[in-house]
Amino acid sequence: MKKASCLLIGNGRLAKHFKYYLELKSIPVKQWWRGSAFNLHLLMADSEKILVLISDDAIEPFIRENQNNTAKTTWIHCSGSLETPLAEGAHPLMTFGDTLYDLQSYQTMPFVTTSGRQSFKELFPELNNPSATISGDKKGLYHAWASMAGNFSSLLWTEYFLRLEQEFQIDRNLATPYLNQIYKNIRECPSPMSGPLIRGDKQTLTTHLSSLNNDPFKVVYEAFTDAYRQSAVLKDSK
Repeated sequence: MKKASCLLIGNGRLAKHFKYYLELKSIPVKQWWRGSAFNLHLLMADSEKILVLISDDAIEPFIRENQNNTAKTTWIHCSGSLETPLAEGAHPLMTFGDTLYDLQSYQTMPFVTTSGRQSFKELFPELNNPSATISGDKKGLYHAWASMAGNFSSLLWTEYFLRLEQEFQIDRNLATPYLNQIYKNIRECPSPMSGPLIRGDKQTLTTHLSSLNNDPFKVVYEAFTDAYRQSAVLKDSK
């Protein structure tokens, strides 16, 4: 199969990971970002696909500014929430850290495209990643949940590790078995949650909230508790 030449726009984490993945697959790839020494128009003229891997707000302005020079080029963005007629979309359902991953990790990374547009296989026939499609009008909700699940949990665990060391002088590594078991239960158990919220232990919940006075995460505790209760009511009503 002929491997299309790809041009990546941007120099953030996603662009670095995507470039490395394509290189691992021996797919011709070039990269441009503002401030780089390369000529953008020459790179675009030699590319079959242009992946715009920049902030969501900048995607459409960038394409409008440059699309007249790329009549035979497929424009692709990887935003989870943006739906635009200017480009196809393929959102990687993955989180990207500072360290690059191995080939297997990239190959198991799912992509989500929009129904009625080009499928992932049409956009990237040279890749065998799993994929799914959703309705364009649900992209905002889809990405909101992806962000909550990934970023909010990361925020809580990062803060928890910090509090263990700074407030309680406990080595953060002692919490690793707890974190691993939570992940295992989420994957394997129909009802993975435990603790006073599930039991309805009002006294413990009150004690928790009292201990969090003057703590910025008190509102997080209250919000999660309220969301859980509202969600339970909705489930019971169905």
